[in-house]
Amino acid sequence: MSHMSTIFQLEKDTLAAMQELVRVLHDSQTALTDAAAKVECPQTARLFYDLATRRAQLEHELRQYIQLNDQQPPSSGTLTGEVQKLWMALRSSVSGGKTEFILADMERLEDYLIDEYKTLIPKTAGSPLSAVFNEQFVAVKRGRDEIREFRRQRGQ
Repeated sequence: MSHMSTIFQLEKDTLAAMQELVRVLHDSQTALTDAAAKVECPQTARLFYDLATRRAQLEHELRQYIQLNDQQPPSSGTLTGEVQKLWMALRSSVSGGKTEFILADMERLEDYLIDEYKTLIPKTAGSPLSAVFNEQFVAVKRGRDEIREFRRQRGQ
């Protein structure tokens, strides 16, 4: 079976893991966009918008593979993501929207996304999409590291 034909016949476990990853990527993209709108520092807002765009691209890529397998991709995020949004809104109102708290929250959310990839990658080893998952994992880690470095530069 060629590589092209196998992406149309993914294992059920791979598809289920991709569905969950799409939800978590949606959570990340939404949280980053919301945080960008709330933060007062223009450089931080730019970083968050850039990362949100990258997360949306990763989500779109996975949605296409799900659709190629005659499945409907999820249209929303996770319950955990909703709780995280509420927590960040509460924390933002209590802290006065301080950039250092928003950066810390975004880094934690990106760590959660990284953990999702770490769970997915071993489960889908040998899948025709293993390379896609690994490339996305590296991209997500790079983004999280950008947030971490930005925090470090700000002396936090």
